[in-house]
Amino acid sequence: MSGRRPNGEGTIYQRRDGRWEGAAYVLLPSGGRARKRVYGKTRSEVFAKLAELQQKTRSGLPAISGQMTIATYLYEWLETVAKPSVRPSTFYSYRLYVQDHLIPALGNKRLTRLTPTDVRAFVQAKANAGLAPATVKQMHAILRAALQHAMREDLVARNVAKLVVVPGGSHGEVVPLSVEEARALLRAAEGTRLYALWAVALAVGLRRGEALGLRWKDVDLDRGELRVSQTLQRVDGRLQFVPPKSERSRRRVPLPPVTVTALQRHHLQAANEAAHSGRSVVPDDLVFTSSTGTPLEPRNANRVFTNLLKTAGLRPTRFHDLRHTCASLLLAQGVSPRVVMETLGHSAIAVTMNTYGHVMPLAQREAADRMNELFV
Repeated sequence: MSGRRPNGEGTIYQRRDGRWEGAAYVLLPSGGRARKRVYGKTRSEVFAKLAELQQKTRSGLPAISGQMTIATYLYEWLETVAKPSVRPSTFYSYRLYVQDHLIPALGNKRLTRLTPTDVRAFVQAKANAGLAPATVKQMHAILRAALQHAMREDLVARNVAKLVVVPGGSHGEVVPLSVEEARALLRAAEGTRLYALWAVALAVGLRRGEALGLRWKDVDLDRGELRVSQTLQRVDGRLQFVPPKSERSRRRVPLPPVTVTALQRHHLQAANEAAHSGRSVVPDDLVFTSSTGTPLEPRNANRVFTNLLKTAGLRPTRFHDLRHTCASLLLAQGVSPRVVMETLGHSAIAVTMNTYGHVMPLAQREAADRMNELFV
């Protein structure tokens, strides 16, 4: 059962089993062309699949053949599916996992011949090699996402990676700074040119890239708030400004008065540094920069932080743990998890609760004590 079709649509007809089938000539990786078939539950579904294949051919992108290896498919998936849909830093990490792990282990296998046993063996081999559970889980997630796309394109009959369960491993409990340690850190930073950076990171829990990408036009000192609209990251060997991690990460955050004061002093300091170079501070300037006014290299920020910890006599910790400290201190003071989620820019409240659940008993005890006061 077939009907008239516009020129260039390809052949579409309904099979005896009720499904629809279509075929069209597409570009192959070898440079030649071949007729490729796609399937769907409706005519419009098949038409859409054919249109996408033909658009790729018009753009010079090859379609996958039955002889396609995992390596060839993953490289195409990275460029045509992953790259347009994820942040540059995320794409960079995907590419490293694919090049350094997935392709050396699975690349020579045919896409259509990959089995759950192959995937399970890959996962086990990486775990046996001593890689962190989170790293193994991430590699499996990339493979699963790539194969899911292959299944949607009718390139494989099933997503074999979905049939393999990856042990999550034990998550190291977040160990934030205590109130006393946070105060010691700020005392050690007093008088340094980046004091405001640590004050902001502790007060509102910005990610490192969010803090380093902050511009003066994102800071409203009169209203006492800042806006997260971009991040600074090193991608492919160069510093780049990229969008925030998610839509939730684009946010406005109220600032404590003590942090506003720190930023006011920092603005005066930045103005003095700029004046020595014969310029003035403008709204597009970054808030936190090197001494010469250039973007602050993330690794240098880490180095300064490590030295600051030593000066304060504190245990080794990471820049990112200032974010954990902010969240933990807020929750311990009884601040609503919803407010903490919005302050930190988490994608969902479940992320907040799963990460900082260990802090909640203290807040719950305080709530119970307050309830007790109502009836005693």
